[in-house]
This record gives sequence, C-alpha cells and structure tokens, in this order.
Amino acid sequence: MHQELERAGYAVFAITYDRQVDLKAFADKLGIDYPILSDEGSRVIRELGILDEDLEVHHARFAVPTRPEQHGVAYPMTFVLDETGRIERKIVEENYRSRYGGRFLLEELTRGPAARNTPGTETSTTASRAIVSARAWLDSPTYFAYQRLGLHVEVTIQPGWHVYGREVPAGYSGLRIELQSAPPGVRSGPPRWPDAKPFRVEGLDQELSAYEGTVRITDPVDFVVNRGSGPVRLEISLGFQVCSDRECLPPATVSLSVTVPEGPVP
Repeated sequence: MHQELERAGYAVFAITYDRQVDLKAFADKLGIDYPILSDEGSRVIRELGILDEDLEVHHARFAVPTRPEQHGVAYPMTFVLDETGRIERKIVEENYRSRYGGRFLLEELTRGPAARNTPGTETSTTASRAIVSARAWLDSPTYFAYQRLGLHVEVTIQPGWHVYGREVPAGYSGLRIELQSAPPGVRSGPPRWPDAKPFRVEGLDQELSAYEGTVRITDPVDFVVNRGSGPVRLEISLGFQVCSDRECLPPATVSLSVTVPEGPVP
C-alpha cells in the first residue's frame, strides 16, 4: 500500500521505539522497504509529545498485561508533512489496537476515493429497488483483528429522478445507511456523506437537499475482535425516497450484505 501512497505524492516513513535488530527482523519478515527510525529510548517520541504515559490503563481495556520492555511506546498516530517538513495534519487513532487499513488511510490522506478497480481489493454485493440501485464493498479483501476498514456504499439513481438528502422536514424520507447486523465488537460510523444539492419543490416554500446520479458514502468499520474470529458478515440497510419533478414513490429500503474473511497472521 505504501507504493500507492508514493504514487499519490507521499513519502512513507515510520518511527518506533523498537531496537534496530528487532526492526530489521520485522521488516525482513514482512517485506517492508520504507525507512523506519529506531527511536530506542523514545527520545524523538517524547519530543513529539506522543509518548503513551498511560499504557497500563490502555492495556487493561483489553485485559493485556504490560511488559517492562513495552514502556516508551507512542500513541498510534499519523503525521502528514508538507514539502518543507511542516506538520499539516495529524491523524490520531482511538487506541493502539484500532488501526487504519492501508486503503482507508490512502483515502483519508488524499481526501478522495481510493481506486476500487484494483483486482483483489474488494468484496461486493448488489441490490436494487425501483429506479435506484446500490452496492457495497470493503476496501480490502480481508480484515485483521483491530483494524479499521472503509465500507463503501454506492447508490446509482436513474436520470430524471433524485433521492432526498439526510436532513429532511417531517413527511419526507431522507437517504440513510445503517449497519443492521454484525458480530459483537464490529462497529461502524459515523458515515462520511458527500455534499447534496439544494432542491426546491415547485409550489412549496421549502428548500430541501437531494442527490442525483451516483452517490458514494464511506462508513468506517472497526473490527474490534480477537484473532481467529473467522469470516465477518455485515448486513447493511439502505433507506431512501425517490422522486422526480412530478411525483414521489413511497419510501423504500434495500438490504445489502458483505462477507469478508480474516486475513492470515503475518
């Protein structure tokens, strides 16, 4: 994935408190070829103000004992630097076990959708109702325990029709997406919605918002599960009301499902 970040204009490097000998063994095992700084003693980590001084408390959330050699670890965080080395942005993880997947991080950094046509990078399903079709996929063919992936839902509306946006007055049904069913520990949201267009119904003194054409919503999903949990099935509910300039159809709901297998432990 770091090759895709580099193609997008990002140079990738990492900082960790681990010893050089341990980092080399780790990089050789996983085929990592981008620079990793061995900050043994956590001097740089302290200077950046990201030392995790409450590691025991954070480990206790997962009933994990803290070993002496683990002191000095940093908060999981991504720094985005400009060409001069100035920090433009920080992406802070919720905890050390919930991490961005590579493709979701790429989308987060570039502020645009990651490529979805790369072979072997998606799991998808399709459902249709009336003149609206929808499909959902994850941005990785597998998941790892405590990883965050992007669940993408693409809604396509036929020409001449629209669906209302999320915020609508009483009596209207806006576009909504919900994770209806997932194993314990798998959680989502809040979704990232594209901007809707202002829309006014002729003869009514109300301005609404609407979507036309193709709409893509991204919902971050955290897989807070233990290793060995096996395939995870996500059941998604998509609700909407489709209208034209002259008529509105009754509110409708479609169900989508995505099953993603667990990736092998490196």
